[in-house]
Amino acid sequence: MPELPEVEIARRQLESWLSGRRIVSARAPKTRVLRSQRPQRFAELKGRRLQEIERVGKWMLLKFDGGEGLISHLGMTGKWVRRGRDEPATAYLRGTLELSDGHAVDYRDPRLFGLLLRGKIEQLRQLPSFRALGPDPLPGIDADRLHAVLKTTRRSLKEALMDQRVLAGLGNIYVSEALHRAELNPQRRGTSLKRAETDRLVEAIGDSLRNALSEEESDEPITYVEEGGENFFLVYDRAEKPCKTCRTPIKRIVQGGRSTYFCPRCQPRRR
Repeated sequence: MPELPEVEIARRQLESWLSGRRIVSARAPKTRVLRSQRPQRFAELKGRRLQEIERVGKWMLLKFDGGEGLISHLGMTGKWVRRGRDEPATAYLRGTLELSDGHAVDYRDPRLFGLLLRGKIEQLRQLPSFRALGPDPLPGIDADRLHAVLKTTRRSLKEALMDQRVLAGLGNIYVSEALHRAELNPQRRGTSLKRAETDRLVEAIGDSLRNALSEEESDEPITYVEEGGENFFLVYDRAEKPCKTCRTPIKRIVQGGRSTYFCPRCQPRRR
């Protein structure tokens, strides 16, 4: 699933593609990506111009003139791509914005887990799933708040950090990466965390996100590891391969139904 860095790259791409252009046509077939909205609601974006795109975690809020907005969540397989308006449309097309500069921007989503939801900006902000999001970690993390939240949970660190109410945007990949950088075992309970360890974790989350953004920066549509992209991660999807720090084989376990990767030497249960 696309996580914060991938969604941030998508936000930057979309903003550069749409800014200053008028939408001359907006189309979306009736699929579950629209949830209960009719395709005509999406088509009402015709004539609008993008003002900015706000991102919170894995959610994007596209803000258009007139107070109109569009929520975009990429789900598991969603991706925005650009083409010439006369070029063939992409496969798995779930929405298209044709622009005044001769381009079209398509939303493709093979598995239909993404979301495109139209509405007034302030109404979209009040969606329960949007309001429930915790702070976005990219601008910076309040270490006091994070420590207080983690110290009250008996869940494992991995499962707690996957909770979007704790920090918005972290998922399976970057939680594993951050815990490795912080030398914290993913199976430890939040209640066991010392304040110095939380400080290490805050720094490690920031480093993991910034590193991913520097690796992903490109004008081309992003490609995830699952789609055949290069694996530049320290531990994610590297089971039985040598740790890049100590050469110990990376271990894979399952937590909350998801794979967790860690180095048993760099990330012991107890020091």
